[in-house]
Amino acid sequence: MKTINKKKFGFTLVELLVVISIIGVLSAILMVNFVGTRERSRDTQRIQDLNSLRNALRLYYNDFQYYPPCTLATSGSCLTSSIGTSGYAPGISGIGYTYITNANGVGFTLSVGLEVGAGDEDVNSQLRCGVSVGNTKPNLYMLCDN
Repeated sequence: MKTINKKKFGFTLVELLVVISIIGVLSAILMVNFVGTRERSRDTQRIQDLNSLRNALRLYYNDFQYYPPCTLATSGSCLTSSIGTSGYAPGISGIGYTYITNANGVGFTLSVGLEVGAGDEDVNSQLRCGVSVGNTKPNLYMLCDN
């Protein structure tokens, strides 16, 4: 009797379906992480912009011995006219921050809303600026003059 050797070429349907399902599960898990990464990177950029703005305000204070006056919680119109046009922080428009000075111009509070939050750091930043424990807000990062 003559035996015919069958050579196996390619993959079976079951093998292909197993590989495709494994790739699908892995991509679904990784896509969730990638979407959160973009939001966290935008939050990090907002915090860095706020730190740069705080440094510009300190330079302004060193020159004039007071912070730019602004008693209303506005989105930067007070700072655009004072430190934005004078060269302290030329690119401050579009950050989405809130700036408030105290009555005598020797203190300020900067805040910005975050998409995801900065873990405990957003709450800790509010506590450092004098917000009481029960009044902290999630996803709000604050910087103050201290």
